[in-house]
Amino acid sequence: MDAIAGPPAAGPVNPFSPTAVARVTEDGTDATTVVTVAIRDAIAHLDNYLHTGDGGTVAVVGDYGTGKTHLAVELLAHTRRVTGPAGRAIYLDAPADTFLSLSRQFLGRLSRDAVRALLEDCRSESPAALAARAGDPAGTAIDLLAGRLREELVEVTTNPSFGTVLAMLLDPATEAMAWDWLMGYPPGPALVAAGVTARADVEAGAVETMGVLALLHGRRHERFVLVLDELDKILSTAGRPGDETMTRFARMIGVFASAGAFLVIAGLPDMLHLLSPDVRQRIGPIVRMSALTAEDVRDFIRQSQLRAFGEARLAPFTVETTEYLTNLADGVPRRMIRLCYHLYQRAVQAGTPVTHVMVREAVRVQFDLASRQDVAADVRRVLTQDGWSYQRDHLVGSMRDLPVDFWIPLEEQGAGCCVLLSESVLKSEEVDELNRRVVAIRAAVPDSEVILVVVGHLPADFAADLAATFSVEPIVYDPQSFAEDLSGIVKASMRRLEQVVGADALTSVRQRVERIQSQQTNTQRSIERLSYQLDEIRGELRQDLRGSADRLDSDAGAQRRAATVVTSPLPGRVARVFVEALQALDQLTGFERRLRGAFAPPLAGAGRLAEGGTPLRSRLRSRDVQRALGTSMVLRRLIEAFRDGIEQWYGIHLRDPQPTDLERLDQLCETYDGIAEYLPLFQLDALGDLATPGEGGDDAVDLTDRSRSWSEARSVFDGLSGRVRQLMVAG
Repeated sequence: MDAIAGPPAAGPVNPFSPTAVARVTEDGTDATTVVTVAIRDAIAHLDNYLHTGDGGTVAVVGDYGTGKTHLAVELLAHTRRVTGPAGRAIYLDAPADTFLSLSRQFLGRLSRDAVRALLEDCRSESPAALAARAGDPAGTAIDLLAGRLREELVEVTTNPSFGTVLAMLLDPATEAMAWDWLMGYPPGPALVAAGVTARADVEAGAVETMGVLALLHGRRHERFVLVLDELDKILSTAGRPGDETMTRFARMIGVFASAGAFLVIAGLPDMLHLLSPDVRQRIGPIVRMSALTAEDVRDFIRQSQLRAFGEARLAPFTVETTEYLTNLADGVPRRMIRLCYHLYQRAVQAGTPVTHVMVREAVRVQFDLASRQDVAADVRRVLTQDGWSYQRDHLVGSMRDLPVDFWIPLEEQGAGCCVLLSESVLKSEEVDELNRRVVAIRAAVPDSEVILVVVGHLPADFAADLAATFSVEPIVYDPQSFAEDLSGIVKASMRRLEQVVGADALTSVRQRVERIQSQQTNTQRSIERLSYQLDEIRGELRQDLRGSADRLDSDAGAQRRAATVVTSPLPGRVARVFVEALQALDQLTGFERRLRGAFAPPLAGAGRLAEGGTPLRSRLRSRDVQRALGTSMVLRRLIEAFRDGIEQWYGIHLRDPQPTDLERLDQLCETYDGIAEYLPLFQLDALGDLATPGEGGDDAVDLTDRSRSWSEARSVFDGLSGRVRQLMVAG
């Protein structure tokens, strides 16, 4: 144990991070590292690669806050220390998007200049350099380099366009177009003239691009390491990944292995479950993040204070408080670091060492750990709802004994069940004290059951010791399951007591009837409280609906004005395309028409509005309808945002036309298509009833016509960007 001779060493800054979120920079991170089993294993796999050059993939999995990103930073720093300038290590935080977005981020981290430098090295060692020095035309040199690259890249791709495009990246006249093609955009005129075609599968092409560049680095540097953090964001973007996503990911693993690169994929434990069995077999070792031990925590505290103050001391912490802290935080690194920050701050301000009370308070405040008062309230709620009569702080035994927190008597039998509340049990002495309390309770009331509720942490070995003495295994408080657990245990304990004391049938029936009556009374009170709350909500909703009706009228007017083509700055034909798209969406859903109709006044002579919003309410009960309406609203906002972007582009194009204007127009159209592709438009089928006009009305149509109109409406959304581009280019 570290001796605490005086107040803790106070420094100008708190040596611990308040957020404990790892940050990655070009030079790594300045965070303190404790070498855990996971870090040792991961670095051992990396060292094997750096020594042998055998490419492959390692998976790092762990929950939030367990140090995955920090481990990634350590791997990057280790690679740079071992390889120096001869190696390359790159970190990518995977976007919640596609492999194309990942590839563009990868290219951005490499930079165009770095890729050009690689190609210059390749040209200097290839026949192309000799041809250039011999006075051959530049075109011949580029052709020779392209051929050399195609031969070299055959291990990761059979697409000849890669060799051509990479060679053209060295020509200032075609450099920009070549880089755009690598970024996944269609080939420019010069590339088309050189035989480069648009890629049929842009996502697969993006994976190949990363493999190609990894191979170029691996051939001209000793080693190439890519750390891909939070990969599960890509895999779970659209729910469970489909066959295409798995194929592309498998291809990614394959091309990096072929390129002789070391790929590290990090993510939540669910990441492995998202992968198909075939893909999982392609992944090499799996490193699982482990919890910190109390010794790890003490090592971390000493290292942190050494870095901040030049002295590796444990104060203001002690061995006991670090053990306590580790148990309460379950050894999760992010929790530990945040708690160290707050505890250090409190100890310095108080001028005392960190105490157990400080630890409990910090855990409760920072991580919403329940207090004994919170749990006592939950116990009261459970016992009341189940109809048990109980006593708080009941004295069992002599005045020297502590009262039990809750006593549930078995009427007229001199028996009962008690509930004891305890904070974290972290010492064997605390286990012994609880066992002594059970012995004392049973000595005073032989026919008794004792239930222990632990508010905090209970090690597994201590739980086993206590279960042997108590009637049942202790309950460790969990707000999600506590009510159900306690209710079941109390009922089972009281039934056992009835059997033990041999209560007669009439008494048992009477007690159960009384409990049922108590439950009914409590239920009635809950219903009355709920009814009162609903009345209040109803009153608030009436006010909101009156305001909503006014806003709907205003919005309807705004939409009608927006549908007037004359008000749009776009050419008339283009403006009509957007108007038709929004009208088609209204035709598909019918929601806004139904909603306005629910609040519309009755027609003259029609009497009181009988229907109101009843049909709409009945349809909105369906979750499929709710999801479909959400999709339709996102689609409406997407079309409107696309229209706004085209209007801005058109205004700039008119004022100051530039050669790159059409490229920007293409980007706008691709953005619309990329987002629309992820919208589940098939869900709009659930809105068929809403879109169906009222029976017998002037707008009634048969089902065949409605089906035809739905098909036509969908085609409007699918081909919107193509028609807009065609009309804008035509002028």
